[in-house]
Amino acid sequence: MLNKFNQLKTEFRKKLSLTGKSWRKAPTLPMLLCAIACAIALTTPHRAWGQTELLRLNWITGNRPTDAARIDHAVVRLDGYQLFLLAAPAANQQFPLAQRSQGIEEELNRIVNSNFNGSAEPENLTIKVVIDEKSDQPTIEIGDRYLMTVTTIDAQLQGRDPQGWANQIVQILRDALTRAKQERQPQFLLNRGVIAMAIIAAIFVGLKLITYWQWRLKRQQEAIESRLENEAEPNLEVVAVRDLQHQLTQQQKANLRDLQCRALEITYVGILGGGIFIVLGLFPYSRWLQPFLLSTPLQVMAIAFLTYLLIRISNLLIERFSGFLKAREFAVLRPYQRMDLRVSTVSRVLKNVAGIIWFSLGFLTILSSIGFDLVPLLAGAGIIGLAISFAAQGLIKDVINGFLIILEDQYAVGDVIVIGDLGGLVENMNLRVTQIRNNEGQLITIPNSSIAIVQNLSKDWARVDLTIRVAYETDPDHALNVLKNLSNQIYQESIWRSKIIDPPEVLGIDDLQHSGMLIRIWIKTQPLQQWAVSREFRRRLKLRMEEEGLAIGIPQQALILTGGAEQSPALLESQP
Repeated sequence: MLNKFNQLKTEFRKKLSLTGKSWRKAPTLPMLLCAIACAIALTTPHRAWGQTELLRLNWITGNRPTDAARIDHAVVRLDGYQLFLLAAPAANQQFPLAQRSQGIEEELNRIVNSNFNGSAEPENLTIKVVIDEKSDQPTIEIGDRYLMTVTTIDAQLQGRDPQGWANQIVQILRDALTRAKQERQPQFLLNRGVIAMAIIAAIFVGLKLITYWQWRLKRQQEAIESRLENEAEPNLEVVAVRDLQHQLTQQQKANLRDLQCRALEITYVGILGGGIFIVLGLFPYSRWLQPFLLSTPLQVMAIAFLTYLLIRISNLLIERFSGFLKAREFAVLRPYQRMDLRVSTVSRVLKNVAGIIWFSLGFLTILSSIGFDLVPLLAGAGIIGLAISFAAQGLIKDVINGFLIILEDQYAVGDVIVIGDLGGLVENMNLRVTQIRNNEGQLITIPNSSIAIVQNLSKDWARVDLTIRVAYETDPDHALNVLKNLSNQIYQESIWRSKIIDPPEVLGIDDLQHSGMLIRIWIKTQPLQQWAVSREFRRRLKLRMEEEGLAIGIPQQALILTGGAEQSPALLESQP
């Protein structure tokens, strides 16, 4: 043997020396790459399971298939495993593709359930390829029974010729029947049963842990919320920065607990569904249920549930981000924080926008899972949307104006505004409408496009413009001193000091008429506190004027009476 090896080596060297000149001139790298590609092509097995068959057919034809040339495909399975694909033109199918696939699967199941016709091993089965004399196409027979005909389209789907693909199917069938035989042995089923019990136990333990964790998170969330309710003191107007930051931190913790609960819900469903899917795939008798778990109805339910969870999670994230902005703003606390109202309004709008986006994506995903082609649907939706945009110009104006209102911070939820002849507290607003509640409790909805001039009565600060008319005969200095003393007294009280930003200003006498002197007072207050301050100031002013003997100004008139030849003027004071 050694002599033979040396002889072969000598002959190889001679050939190499004879062709050495041309060999050196040859493009070595391209030849090497070509050899590697050929080796990969020869050694790589053809894919029979889970192939992108439509893309391969499109590559073969070179064009996107039209409706007339569209190719349908079906999968042949045994015990839940995908064996190979069948293909046929979508139009003019003499024998429906689904019936063809079902017939092949029924024959394979018959062989498996009949214990391979008494043979001990699947290798003893005669699986052969026979050329049909009429159609000149290869057919596959198992024993003496016909199984299937390998068509040209079936072979083109794999990039093979019909005879070569038929031989490949024979090997696939032999391996599948061998696996089916092994999976039906008692020892195999016993081992899989032990694995299934271990998986079920692990699922049970995992679900118990998740349930316990959810219970703990909910208890913590309820404790935080109850603590926040107990710490809230509506009568206390002056709150320290430390207390506000503590409340915001606790609220963020509550939101984080809720977010974790939603994530655990997804984990719970994932563990339960994944565990059931794995257990069903362990046994050949239940593996056919796996495609049912991936069927369209369950996919729709899963997409709807996931969309709901994503909406909730996005809302919690927006609330968490809003709490972060409020906490940062409270770090430089001023007497009143405009950021609170603005962030609350923006967060509401963001929640609505996020909900619409997630709902739209979920709806499109459901349509795609059902089988709708989204490309023409989206194209048609774009055309319809363009047509609707011309007919719904008012709606577009509402959205644009609403966006500008929020961007420019003209008003926010919780402000008191006046729009034209309408006024009230802003209860809700979005990109399309603004809803305000007036003094009579009526909820008024105003399109944003109709809002041109708006009066915000509660942005940053407010002012009480109070006027009092005293009698004309009153000493002006005495009246001004009484009002200044009253203003300082109410400003020094802690309960009103929290509502009044600066000391009240007694501006002086603004007007002199026959009805008396008009004195004006300005009081700068916190937003939405101007009405409470003005009511209390008027009540105290009435009592103080009675104590100091200050009279309210009364309109006066002078009457001149004439009679006979002699005129005698008489001044009469009359009250209308």
